[in-house]
Amino acid sequence: TEREQLLALSRVLAERFDDAALRRAALPDWEALLGYVAERAEGAPFLLALDEFPYLADAAPALPSILQAWWDHEAPGTQLTVVLSGSHVSAMKRLVGPDQPLYGRRTARLDVHPFDYRDAARFVPTWSPRDRLRLYAVFGGLPGHLALVDPDRSLAANAARHLLDPSGRLHDEAAHTFDAFLADASVHYSVVEAITSGERRWSRIASRVGKQTSALARPLDWLLEMEVVERVAPLTAYPNPSPKRMLYQLADPYLVFWHRFVADIRGRGLSALTDPEVLWERLVAPRLDVAHTAHVFEEACRQFVARTAREPHPALSFRPVQVGRWWSSDASEEVDVVALDGAGGLLVGECKWGTADARDLDRLIRRGRLVAQEAGGVKTTTPVLFTAGGLAPQAQAQVDAGVAVHVALDALYTVT
Repeated sequence: TEREQLLALSRVLAERFDDAALRRAALPDWEALLGYVAERAEGAPFLLALDEFPYLADAAPALPSILQAWWDHEAPGTQLTVVLSGSHVSAMKRLVGPDQPLYGRRTARLDVHPFDYRDAARFVPTWSPRDRLRLYAVFGGLPGHLALVDPDRSLAANAARHLLDPSGRLHDEAAHTFDAFLADASVHYSVVEAITSGERRWSRIASRVGKQTSALARPLDWLLEMEVVERVAPLTAYPNPSPKRMLYQLADPYLVFWHRFVADIRGRGLSALTDPEVLWERLVAPRLDVAHTAHVFEEACRQFVARTAREPHPALSFRPVQVGRWWSSDASEEVDVVALDGAGGLLVGECKWGTADARDLDRLIRRGRLVAQEAGGVKTTTPVLFTAGGLAPQAQAQVDAGVAVHVALDALYTVT
């Protein structure tokens, strides 16, 4: 309740300022609390952070208006910095909308995104590149998930402990991801399951869920705002991509892994019957790379290319201003990595979790011409083979001859 929130924050301030009187009696309202902070800061720089602010605003609906009035009239005479943070992304965005009291008062915005593949790998610095990539594929990019991992144990042991064991921290978390935000999230979960099962187009997702597309518009918009689902189009289609070429995908590899593997194991009741490490060995490990890691490798390669825009890397001299994917209008042709440098340069990349051969390179070069035609203004095209398993001899010979660039998995983790 609002009263409980005031009491809790008063206690925090009492500790911060060693105020015995405030320990005994909470501040009566938000105006008093803000005035107290300004007075006790005594003109010095002071940071007040209110975390999970949407929940606080639900308990105290007048608080945004109170903050607005205080910010306009009292704060300019102080050196206070107020940070409003929250994990309910869509609610945080609404807080500063044109119809809200705090509109126009924001002086900065910081979007805290999940870690990418390379930052995730820093949790397990001694693991092999393959297992570092698998870690990202299984645990995703959320720091709270990655912090559970014991770097002195294997990926199998960590996944068995936290994902496949019924007592594990992540065993059922994906099944309750939206519970804290929505009273009725069943349709939202169904959309996520449909995408995980391979339905990427809007009409197919609706068909899988069993709803009209119009009935799914609001749940899908919410999932997009919360950055659970991403809407992507071929890079050449921007800035005005056609809805017919749009695809939908989950942003977090952990959610994909959970719905692809853990949900099935839980649904069949196997986690209550079988040792979790046996479940990993028999039901997950044999399919992990082909069904999941190889796709996450493609995303890691796109992240690698995007990083080179600000962090030059010896393995790749291309400097992109746009990075994405490409597929033809009939979806018969696809390129895993596409980048433009804004000066007529095009990069096209093929990602192989196994070994790339000459046929892969020939196909990539042919598809690169299709991408160049759509993009327009392309002067040079750089074909890149990203591999976790190396190159076959003929492909290696073409790379040595300068026909293409080869970026091995190890290079993705090399920091310059």
